[in-house]
Amino acid sequence: MAKKGKIAIIPIKGMVVSEEGPSSPFPLLAMTRAVSSAEIIPLIESVKKNRRIKGLILEINSPGGRPFPCKEIAECIKSLGKPTVAWIKEYAASGGYWIASSCDSIVADRLSTLGSIGVASVRPDFSELMKKFGIDVETMASGVYKTFGIPYKKSTPKEKELLKEELDTIYKNFIEEVTKNRKLSEEVVKEISTGKIYLGEEAKKLGLIDFLGGKTKAIELIMKKTGIEVYKIVGYAKKMRRPLGFLRKIFG
Repeated sequence: MAKKGKIAIIPIKGMVVSEEGPSSPFPLLAMTRAVSSAEIIPLIESVKKNRRIKGLILEINSPGGRPFPCKEIAECIKSLGKPTVAWIKEYAASGGYWIASSCDSIVADRLSTLGSIGVASVRPDFSELMKKFGIDVETMASGVYKTFGIPYKKSTPKEKELLKEELDTIYKNFIEEVTKNRKLSEEVVKEISTGKIYLGEEAKKLGLIDFLGGKTKAIELIMKKTGIEVYKIVGYAKKMRRPLGFLRKIFG
């Protein structure tokens, strides 16, 4: 009799954040699709508890996001105790690739884009614009760094130095995790540490992915790892929270 089993597919689509829906002063950013570690981790835990589910496929379409939730998801995947495959669809950049690297294998299309291994900080500076319109903002603070990040003033040299130290620490952790997860050589690490984006074919040559392909290949790998011959897909997309109101219409 053929060995039967279930294969779970959990989608990770959009910016990765810790919690759902922090408000943003920028409307376009507020409407950007996001996925939170707070919703992904319980789904992975449910896969872990379900004995009928033999393996997990992470369907990834993500530009990355906040470092901490990416790290949280990656650690949860590694503790699953069942075979895992990252199926990169269109893209898996930065933290999205960090999550993918935590899986046993990575599958991507020849035209998938992935990599961008590194960290960045973007801070709008409206100080000159406000001066132009004669707008002054008076700020009172109790600490040297208390107003750090406020877009109504230029960053001080001390603030820039602090930010660089934080980015360097996050970057070091990022590189170390990806290197360990993918068992990369020092030569490849130097290549990927530039933050470059790679297409699937080049990524395979560098060892950033294991196979070229799509969903079918990802399922094939899980079947091979688990020994199941007949499978049923358990999709988790419908169990995830959806945007409300007009956002549902935009992002579906």
